[in-house]
Amino acid sequence: MPAWEDISPYTESRTRIHRFSWTNLLIVLNLAGFVVTGFLQKNNSEILAWLEFDKATAIGQLQVWQFVTYSFVQMMDAGFIPWLILGVYTLYTIGNELEAELGPTRYLSLYFASAAYGALAQGLLQYFAPALLPSVSIPAGATLCAPVLAIAETAARRWPKRPVLLFFFLPLRLRTALILLGAGWVACALFLRQGLGPSLGGLLTAAALSAFEPRIDRAFERSKVRRDRDRFVEEVDIRRRTDAILDKITREGMASLTRTERKTLQQASVLYGRGKEKPHE
Repeated sequence: MPAWEDISPYTESRTRIHRFSWTNLLIVLNLAGFVVTGFLQKNNSEILAWLEFDKATAIGQLQVWQFVTYSFVQMMDAGFIPWLILGVYTLYTIGNELEAELGPTRYLSLYFASAAYGALAQGLLQYFAPALLPSVSIPAGATLCAPVLAIAETAARRWPKRPVLLFFFLPLRLRTALILLGAGWVACALFLRQGLGPSLGGLLTAAALSAFEPRIDRAFERSKVRRDRDRFVEEVDIRRRTDAILDKITREGMASLTRTERKTLQQASVLYGRGKEKPHE
């Protein structure tokens, strides 16, 4: 079965580290977060607690930045290292491909929305788990699992039969790889106890966005059509007024123009400059 690069020849050029992409920047931030987490655990655990997500501080004390910053805090556990590597690999390959497909704005919206809703899911677990199971305590949330799983699920819904190499060597269809990745990550989160809420929240966020995506696309398309129509009407009106002003200049000279007519000429200048790139007939 072909590798990802075989089925998608543009992936390699899109994921080169010297070519800027938001995905590659996020990878650097996550790796830096792993190093910083190790440093803070030994030297300043108070700052680390300020970055991790905990419902008591994030919601109770309005430290709302924790809804995002926790996703850059990585667990310093030997059992988590393989999952960190797999998460970075997922972002580097699938994430870069998805960013190129969706565009930076929608891609970053997906990334940070999944992180925020992952934190919310962690908060719900922290609230309900002790109430239902008094012997169970849910620690502060951390890890990049929410955005990684959300990105992987979104890609799997778009390209379900795309071949990928799970764990770098196992050839699978993307949809199958997502199921194994999600199940494995949730199992890892149950064992390590810090990423269960974000994992579930990320998966649910991607599912919800995928369900509403056709409506969102239609809304954006209608908005674009309205903007194009309004721009076309405006351009026709400016062209009509400009023709009349040019006739006036021919008869009476530039000195005869009013302030409004001069403003119309400025608008026409902008219009004709824009028309060189995307003219309206």
